[in-house]
Amino acid sequence: MKTEDVTPTDTADGTGHGPPAPPDRIDERARRARRADLIAAAAGVLLVVAAVLIGRVIQDRYQTLFAQWPPFLASWDPHLGPGTPAALTMAVLVVAYGPSLAARLPWRGLLAAAWAGSMAWVFSMALIDGWYRGVERRLTTKHEYLRVIDRFGDIPATLRGFTDHILLDAPDNWPAHIAGHPPGATLTFVWLDRVGLGGGAWAAVWCVVVGSSAVLAALITVR
Repeated sequence: MKTEDVTPTDTADGTGHGPPAPPDRIDERARRARRADLIAAAAGVLLVVAAVLIGRVIQDRYQTLFAQWPPFLASWDPHLGPGTPAALTMAVLVVAYGPSLAARLPWRGLLAAAWAGSMAWVFSMALIDGWYRGVERRLTTKHEYLRVIDRFGDIPATLRGFTDHILLDAPDNWPAHIAGHPPGATLTFVWLDRVGLGGGAWAAVWCVVVGSSAVLAALITVR
């Protein structure tokens, strides 16, 4: 086995430069890595479940969270739709072939595949509600960014007075998402509109493409 073909965990001394480790040691390391992954995933699931249960108790008892499904501002509505087959297919493919594919791909290929897979997953989930409701209309509702694009005709002036419209009782108060985020988020959609990519469809595609790149940040961080 050539030195460049091995990783540090494949050698007896763990440095990548010593003699190859015995197969049973490599298998044991792989099993430990899988156990660690499962423990991390289970911990994440338990954290979400705990947040939901505790949030539900607080909301039912004190009505202070103003969220229908704490900790999410959402409603429990399981349903099927056009994107369901694609979402299920993506889930099966990633579970069945993701680990082996990741082990074979070069680093840049892994990043590209992970980003593409992430985008496919998000799009398929959004399309469960169909193109119009799940994608095109999503950022055009009363709480969303696209409802205020016309108020940014003079960007510097709007930014100077941005904080004057945050509070709920302020004159011409911003919708929830605009008030709850720095103005840079809204400016992203203003600039998209100005370069000819206005409307809900382009805004949604932008969010999916850019948002799904978070998987790249995770991979680069843990490399």
